[in-house]
Amino acid sequence: MNQQPTEHQTRTYAAAISILLLLALLWGGYQWRIGGTLKKENEVLTKRTDSLKVVRDNLQRDLEGISSQLEAATAHNQTLSASLTGINEKLAEKDKILNRLQKENQSLGALRKQVNELKLLKESLGNELASIKQENARLRADNSRLSKENEDLRKLNDNKNVTTFLPKEEESSKSLLGANAFRVEVMNRREKLIVKGRRARELAIMFDLPEEAKGGADEIVYLSLKDITQKPLKDTKAKQVNVDIKGVMNPVAVHVTKAVDFTRNPQRVTLRYKLDEKLKSGVYVAELFTEKLFVGKVEFRLR
Repeated sequence: MNQQPTEHQTRTYAAAISILLLLALLWGGYQWRIGGTLKKENEVLTKRTDSLKVVRDNLQRDLEGISSQLEAATAHNQTLSASLTGINEKLAEKDKILNRLQKENQSLGALRKQVNELKLLKESLGNELASIKQENARLRADNSRLSKENEDLRKLNDNKNVTTFLPKEEESSKSLLGANAFRVEVMNRREKLIVKGRRARELAIMFDLPEEAKGGADEIVYLSLKDITQKPLKDTKAKQVNVDIKGVMNPVAVHVTKAVDFTRNPQRVTLRYKLDEKLKSGVYVAELFTEKLFVGKVEFRLR
């Protein structure tokens, strides 16, 4: 004969089942909360990762843009060989870094490290770009200034504004030859007209010999160059020559000699002189003689 559970046992079973259900509900709620929190944290990390990826990609694009600008800037400035070598090395370093970053993992810590590295690289290349742009601007300014100086010199020569003069005592002297239309051209190593003393490499002194200037078929013309204090220019090849001209102190430091056929006057004569040393800014004098005649003198100024 089956024994029926008592009322007390039934209540006990019901209470146990209720407790188990409550525990199950509490455990389910806890797991739901944990799952929601982890989901939110995962979403935050995902957003941060995506944000860092965007920053990294933008930095990479910026680096490519700076690299293109650097290449364009250096193409206009081939004179800065040392700077160009350094820039090319940094561009090569940039390519290596970008290639390495593509192979690294995409964790949050790795992305932060990549972003910091790219920021430093961007700053370095940006500084190089600013430096070479500044140098290019300086070179353009120098070129503009030199072009203006050359143009001023051409105008000066065209207008025959180079100061030419003869002392009064020489004007009345029988030793005066009477050359005229003096002109001085100062040229650099590329044979361009300039007015900068430190860039001067060659002087050309030109003058006209009039028909009445008498002389032989092989007359030697001497060129003596001095500064404003009458001190001859230093030249290891300069010669000391004695001339028979009233008012001229011997010996005369002669920098250039040229044989001229005076029987062909009138004619234009040019004497060229390659400088033995760089000239400073200031006023200089070119004096011309034969053995017995004073041809003339001309002043010219260098900046």
